[in-house]
Amino acid sequence: MKEIPVKNYQLIDGPLSLEQIQILSGANYFSADRVIRLRINLNEFDEVFSDEIPGLYEKLVKKIPSLIEHHCSVGERGGFLLRVKEGTLLGHILEHVSLELKHLAGMEAGFGKTRMTKIQGVYNVVYRFVDEVAGVYAGVSAFNFLNSILTEKDFDIDEVIAKLIEIRNNRLLGFSTQAIVNEAEKRGILWERLDDYNLVQLGSGKHRRLIRATITEKTSLIAVETTDDKYRTTSILKEAGYPVPERIITTSHVEAIEFFRQLGKPVVTKPAFGNQGKGISLNISDEAYLIKAFARALKYDEEVIVQEHITGFSYRILVIDNKFVAAAVLESPFIVGDGKSSIEQLVEKLNQNPERSESCLGKLSTFSITNDSLELLETQNLNLKSVLEDGRKFQLCNSGNYRLGGKAIDVTDNVHIHNRLLAEHVSKILNLDVAGIDIISEDISIPLFENSGKLIEINAAPDFRLHINPFEGLPRPVESAFVDMLFPDADRTRIPIFSVVGYSGCSLLIDILYFWLSEKGLKTGKVKSNGLYTSGNLCLKQLDEISSKDIKTLLSDPTLDFALTEVPVKSILKDGLGYKFADIGIVLNMDFSDEKFYAYDHIRDEEDLAYAVSVVAEEVYDEGFTILNADNTLIAGMAERCYSKIAFFSQDTENLLVKNHLNQGNEAAILENNCIYVCYKSSRFEVFRLNDKEIISNETIEVILASALTMLVWGENTTRISEILNSFWKNYSGK
Repeated sequence: MKEIPVKNYQLIDGPLSLEQIQILSGANYFSADRVIRLRINLNEFDEVFSDEIPGLYEKLVKKIPSLIEHHCSVGERGGFLLRVKEGTLLGHILEHVSLELKHLAGMEAGFGKTRMTKIQGVYNVVYRFVDEVAGVYAGVSAFNFLNSILTEKDFDIDEVIAKLIEIRNNRLLGFSTQAIVNEAEKRGILWERLDDYNLVQLGSGKHRRLIRATITEKTSLIAVETTDDKYRTTSILKEAGYPVPERIITTSHVEAIEFFRQLGKPVVTKPAFGNQGKGISLNISDEAYLIKAFARALKYDEEVIVQEHITGFSYRILVIDNKFVAAAVLESPFIVGDGKSSIEQLVEKLNQNPERSESCLGKLSTFSITNDSLELLETQNLNLKSVLEDGRKFQLCNSGNYRLGGKAIDVTDNVHIHNRLLAEHVSKILNLDVAGIDIISEDISIPLFENSGKLIEINAAPDFRLHINPFEGLPRPVESAFVDMLFPDADRTRIPIFSVVGYSGCSLLIDILYFWLSEKGLKTGKVKSNGLYTSGNLCLKQLDEISSKDIKTLLSDPTLDFALTEVPVKSILKDGLGYKFADIGIVLNMDFSDEKFYAYDHIRDEEDLAYAVSVVAEEVYDEGFTILNADNTLIAGMAERCYSKIAFFSQDTENLLVKNHLNQGNEAAILENNCIYVCYKSSRFEVFRLNDKEIISNETIEVILASALTMLVWGENTTRISEILNSFWKNYSGK
């Protein structure tokens, strides 16, 4: 369990109390996905309904009018506000305000619920989240908002939303990474964020793929380092016969001037290493400007590239898996003087365009004045207070980079086949699996060799945004090509996982299944009560108790073909599941009388505990199997909440549920006359005979039944099931 100290937040004093903040990182008692849980004490407002609180409805509508869009249980627009008007409790209102604050900041989560605990007046307010920090901040702000209403204090909702937007911009995945993750989700590919930036795992086990933004685990480090060195890159391309500008690399402005004179045409200066257009000066046509531009570039690197200035449009061609995917023409942000306004005022006017956004979600980014842009002004004897003459166009930066306020227009369909093939070949020459190739040409629909177009730069981690969300032209789903490259076989994106929950015998069941899968030659990892194991039964980590993090660690092991895990009830209640879905979920047994489970404020009775445990039964792929102990009514009843296929096991040959199940041609395992049988399609097969000389507990019999049934539903033949069980039991030291 991840608990966030309440004392970390500044709370508005009022009648409501915030007692606990908890993060549940996987499917849990409250939700099939991760949630934030706020434990709220309503104190004297317990059982006081919203229609009894003067001004509450009016203040809600005034401060957050968009709450009109919440349907709530009414099922239609305005439903939630109708509930407020007619009377609902404050915990329910806090839930909806939390969700709406996140929505207004562009972080839609869409699920919440409020449940009373065992303690009178104390409620669990639960809601899903996109980002943990933003989610908690939204919940605490909603709490403060309600206390401010109840104490008649002012509250700035706009300030909260602005802070949430700031958190979103600083913490959420970048545009390209998020687009890739969204595409993976559409295909049912698992993903896990691995750091606070853009390192993401897609898939699991041996099918795991790592990306950081648009760099993959297979992207060549040498290729990345080479493309970072602009001079070396153009040298390689020139040696390979590609059209590149004439250039030199130097630390001396004297050499730069000499090159300029010899070339006899305008030049460009830029740092040898750099990005986002920093330190670049274009179309330098006199020596005085060249000296200033050279000095500017030296601020970013000790070496400066001086190269021939190429006239034409700036194009970006995207190549993925050495295949042409998309192209756009890039336009740097610019202003046009009116003879009255200062440059600073013109920039403000530029940013008033509704298409521009501070986030990466708009078609254009806001242009921010940086040190680089100030230096660019200085090289032309200008500053922010300068007034441009009427009609004079001034380029604010020397890059069409989207993040710097540039504009992209899709030209994918206009690129000449020669230029497409050239771009693909460049990616192969430089050994890049993903490449953004910058070209300057008068017309990309004409081969470069016919119009003196040139290759300017190669980018190893190109931004996808300008292709997915161009300012003009067709959006190109380049993220789809990226995921295709990572997973050419759509059926091989993850390893199977079997999950088991129970009161006793889970480790033994895991060991039997591990033995079976290892005998099949599958490299299998397992999480059991005493440790985290990789293939070969190698213990990587000893455990005192299992957490969701241990299961995630198992699924990230790229050496594994298969994963097995115990899921303790305590882990479900404290933390949630550590996986999305299992291929087989097994509910082995339960002691519903164990008092330690009832220490949790939301577990009142056996039904509540069964509901929590059923997470393992429910979170199974539709085509997978949920295996249930039919001898326990609460466990057997979990079948009603499952979308997966069901298989039962029982020690009672007269169990009506199992009989009906078998009559329908379904799978089951039963004990009869000291023999374990697996049954399907109206047939049954003996797979294990209990030795009369051995005393075998009911719990162990449950384990043998469940393991035999697991092997059966996974497709193992009955002869082999018998061999596995007898071989394991022969060498089992715990009997």
